[in-house]
Amino acid sequence: MTYSYHIFYFPFKWGINGTEIKSFSEQVCLDQIHYCNSTWKRVQSPTSEKEKQDLYNEKNYYYQFVHGILYDEVKNSTGLVRHFERIEPQISAVYYVLKVKDREAPYKLLLEAINVNLYATGVGLMSFYVRNEEESQSSPEDILRINQYGRRILPPFYGDISFRGEISEYICIDGLRIGKEYKEDFNAYTVYDSWRSASFITELLHELSDNICIEPVIDDRMFVASWYKNDELAKQFTCNPVAYKDSQNCFSSFWYKYLFVDNSGFETCQDDEMKEQLLEKHTYVRWRKLSSLYGISRYSMVYLTNCDVPSYLLDYFQTIYARMIELVLVQRASMLRFSGEVMKVSNLSSDEMHVVSNRISSLYREYIRFLNQIYFREVTAQDQGVELYTMLQSCLKMEEYIKDLDGEIGELHEYVSLKEDRVRNVKASILNNIATLFLPITVITGFWGMNTYTAVITDNDGLLLQSVLLLIGLIGALIVIYNRKRKL
Repeated sequence: MTYSYHIFYFPFKWGINGTEIKSFSEQVCLDQIHYCNSTWKRVQSPTSEKEKQDLYNEKNYYYQFVHGILYDEVKNSTGLVRHFERIEPQISAVYYVLKVKDREAPYKLLLEAINVNLYATGVGLMSFYVRNEEESQSSPEDILRINQYGRRILPPFYGDISFRGEISEYICIDGLRIGKEYKEDFNAYTVYDSWRSASFITELLHELSDNICIEPVIDDRMFVASWYKNDELAKQFTCNPVAYKDSQNCFSSFWYKYLFVDNSGFETCQDDEMKEQLLEKHTYVRWRKLSSLYGISRYSMVYLTNCDVPSYLLDYFQTIYARMIELVLVQRASMLRFSGEVMKVSNLSSDEMHVVSNRISSLYREYIRFLNQIYFREVTAQDQGVELYTMLQSCLKMEEYIKDLDGEIGELHEYVSLKEDRVRNVKASILNNIATLFLPITVITGFWGMNTYTAVITDNDGLLLQSVLLLIGLIGALIVIYNRKRKL
């Protein structure tokens, strides 16, 4: 029996080594990545009958114009995403193992799949799909711990390397590859290792490609999608419509911790009114009477139900809603990637205007592509999908960030355009000054006609007159040029 299911999403930004000073399009070109001949395989079509059915359901659920970013398909490739799955001979089952403080036995979760998506915006998403089939680790406290410690990929503060209040004693992937240990115990972290991902993540990604560098882009934690079956808890919110947000009800305490991935000894919100507002805002109650309670925060998407839940609802959560989470995380990560590039370009010297112009033009082009092909206001016509997608975008503050990013890129593009206009004006002014200098010669030549040098010097009066006119013209031209420069 499966008691709970967990998907850990690691959003990251990637860059090709040696392209830091190149245009944004060159930095994020998927074709320039060197893919290793390893146990990672690019998968562009389902391999099993169940996967084909799941894909059929997903495609019918989402609008067709969304498919280009969701699926890496041969027949409908847009070049936006490349999907890789970890495929290798496995002698035994593979487990995602967590050893946490104050618990003798480690949590052992069946690792069903490890996937990596690389996107043309310079971000990626690694996903771990784990199943909890052990009754000994199925209590509410166990589920909270699995979510909390399973998502931590680096110490949030240095003291926790010793204290282990926020991070586990170790995370490891057991049974993936013979003779290879994928394990992070966080003991090797130094004060210079900020934003360094867990070693098992880095190792897995470098086995996919050896010429990219990666860095967490959203948080020091992975995003968690989790469903949990518990009859007793489901009965509490099914029978009492306000149990999930009532601070006096013990169920609200669990729901708050489950929803906000909070495993501390006390709830991190210690104001009843604020807690009630948060729970009401982040809880989706459409199917409460059918023992289904959904919650979405900027850390998680969770689903609490009973043991009699139809299997297709769990499949929906693991496939359709999991795909929706991927899309929103990619949107969020891409916006942060663009914002980081804006900062780098802004710091370039103004003396390198042609370089800055090329960098901004490339960034602006990729950003327009992002708006047209990745960032969507709506992705499905299904009511529940519309509502959940809106909640996800709201929790991650997508609308606010897109407005800010629009302003950042727009102002940078306008600034460079003004600088380019000024350079063009300076060049035009130089040409005008040259033309002004030659104007007297042109006028004299036109007035007297083109005579040979011998004819000019034999006519003393004509030579004198032309010299005087030329001198006056040159003086007049210099006065005009001087006045122009004063006005500038």
